[in-house]
Parts: sequence; C-alpha cells; structure tokens
Amino acid sequence: MRFDYHIHTEFSYDSVIKGDALMAKAISLHYDEIAITEHLDLLPLELSNYGLPSLKKYHVYTKLLQERYPQIKLRSGIEIGDYHLLRDYAKELISGFDFFPILGSVHFLRDHTNVAIPLKKPLSNAQIRDYYENNLALVSECDIDILAHLGVYKRYYDYRPDERLVQGLIKDIFKTMIKRKIALEINLSSLRKPYRESIPEPDYLQLYQELGGELISVGSDAHLLENFGEAHLFAEQMGITLNVDRHPESEALIQG
Repeated sequence: MRFDYHIHTEFSYDSVIKGDALMAKAISLHYDEIAITEHLDLLPLELSNYGLPSLKKYHVYTKLLQERYPQIKLRSGIEIGDYHLLRDYAKELISGFDFFPILGSVHFLRDHTNVAIPLKKPLSNAQIRDYYENNLALVSECDIDILAHLGVYKRYYDYRPDERLVQGLIKDIFKTMIKRKIALEINLSSLRKPYRESIPEPDYLQLYQELGGELISVGSDAHLLENFGEAHLFAEQMGITLNVDRHPESEALIQG
C-alpha cells in the first residue's frame, strides 16, 4: 500500500501545493491513500501573523477533491501545533468536523524558541529536555491520532546531537503513546534538510517497537509538490505498513 499521511496544501500559510496537482501526482505514482493535514496553529503570535484558517472551507475543499478524484482515498486531516497549550480552544474549533488523521506537533519551547525553523544556535541540554517534555505533555493530554515529527529541532543540524540525558523521557513519550493508541510518525522532511535523516531516527523507531509500539505512519511533510512522492519508497525500504487508528475520543468531537 502506498500512502503519505502528512501533506500541506493551499490552506496552509507556508505551502504552495495546489490540491488538484497533488491528487494528479499521487494518482500518477499509484498511491492508494494520502492525507492532507493543514496547519492549525493557534498561539497568539501565529494568529497575528497568519490568521485563523476557515476549517469549514478547508473541509469542503477536501471533500470536493475526493469527489473529483475517486481513484485514490483522500483523508481530510489536520496538524494542530502545540495542541497541549491551547487544548480546549483547539478542541472547540475542530468539534463537528470528521478530521482524520489529527496530528499533534510541538513547534515552540517555553522560552518561545521556534524549533521548526532554522535555529540561530544549537539547543542547550535544558532546551532539548524542554522540547521532549512538551511532547510528553502533548501525547498525555491531547486526543491525537499521530505524533508528528518528533525531533523536529534537529532538521537543520548537520550532526546528531547527544540525547542521552533525555532517553528516559523519550521512553515515557513512547509508553504514553502506546497506552493511548497514538501512532508514531516517521517524518521525511529532515531528509531534505541538512540533517539528512528521518525523524525520529531508525533506532528510535526500533525502541518504540521494542516497547510494544505498533501504530506507525509515514509523512513527507511536503509543502512543495516536488517534495511529495518519496514516502512510499521510504516505507517500502523500511518495511513499514500504515497502521493508524482514529483516537477513541475523536468520535465525540465529530458529533460536536
């Protein structure tokens, strides 16, 4: 099965991909299933810079795309940035929409450092711990289907940082995900950045599986059409089969 469960299109402020072009390319590459997962970033600075997207228009847009391209399964998903910091507000916004998959991601540290963009300098050990503590809060407190790009701060590094001090924390994240039936995403955006490695790395995927983790997704995190189309190759190489369940609490949100 060919799939990609993390793609941004024209309803994300930082993407230039057009929906029709994405669907046509996915069909030409014989994809079985893809998910558009537009950004829902709700921190005050993000809202002042980019505004609040119309979820109703976005939802209609994905439904129309599916009608125009029945040859492929299209999922209407959402990526909620820093969900744990605005949980109630975010839940109210998505209530009534059947978004799937719901991705959760950490973009900001407590000191307001944005770890999803090039950093001025490497994170300190305290900042790395803070990053993973935020991920633990996210998977503990929020009803998400997939944890997106764990380790995103490393994308613009040209070396692998020492994370020995946070190994226990990373294990706690994985154990919580397993208990709450949250899938681990293998994010491929870092392959196109100086890091040149998927995040989380293969040894972390192995650790997740050794702890009992079975739910796995792969996402290109594409914002340009040229960056879509490699997820199936990576999944096949790694022997990864799509295994993502809707979080049990999501059904209540759909009902509104």
